[in-house]
Amino acid sequence: MNVHITIVPHNLSNIRHIRLNLIIVLFVVLLILLPFFLHQKFISRTTVDEIATLKSEVDSLSPTLSKIRENYNDVKTVLEENEYEVSNILDISDYKTRVAHDIPTLSYRDPEELLKEIDKQKILHDRILRELEYDETLLLRIPSIAPTRGRMMRQFGYAVDPFTGERRFCRGIDILAKSGEEVYATADGIVKFAGWKRHEGYTVVITHKNGIVTRYSHLSRINTKRGRKVRRRDVIGYVGKTGKTEGPRLHYEVWKDGKPVNPTIFILKRMESI
Repeated sequence: MNVHITIVPHNLSNIRHIRLNLIIVLFVVLLILLPFFLHQKFISRTTVDEIATLKSEVDSLSPTLSKIRENYNDVKTVLEENEYEVSNILDISDYKTRVAHDIPTLSYRDPEELLKEIDKQKILHDRILRELEYDETLLLRIPSIAPTRGRMMRQFGYAVDPFTGERRFCRGIDILAKSGEEVYATADGIVKFAGWKRHEGYTVVITHKNGIVTRYSHLSRINTKRGRKVRRRDVIGYVGKTGKTEGPRLHYEVWKDGKPVNPTIFILKRMESI
């Protein structure tokens, strides 16, 4: 099959007639268009593959990102809980400001950046814990351990007196424990008093650095004496029910600069309550 093409100029002179084979024409057109179609198909295929790859990566990263955010929240919670306790225990005035500035927000979209921030907080947290655990000059001078093994039954603050039924201020905490349970000095210090008091029964009073004093009452017997230097965890007595008490327990007080303060803010390991 042939294609006839007639070329007619404006002046109608030199009219030309061209005869082309249709198959050849189609072949030439195909040769011209084929690279374009192949290029478009390649781009489309590549785009589809890239989209599929990206979707697969996003799907695989979703659980990881969720875990990262969960870990981040755990780290942030620990830091915020420690902020109050550490600043009160060690009197580090800049700790609150330092932690507040170092805790990142969840505005990070890049998982790698979020991981870097989590690692940064973990390093900070680990360093603070190392300071608390190994820096004897800080830890040994504060009453940072529980004075005995037991469960806290009366907390610091106002409570009803079991003997009078009246509401009065409790200057320490009561720890319910077995009779004869060891009672420990909660920090290094010097025994200021070791003897009998009318309502407290057998009592030990220890003075520490930085204006801190600790008191241990209702002991069954005393294992130290006035003027003796004691180390943290030294056994200074045993749980009893001497003095005005309902049963075997330890009444424990912490004083700072002549005023009673809540002993639990100094104890690093939280005590269970009943």
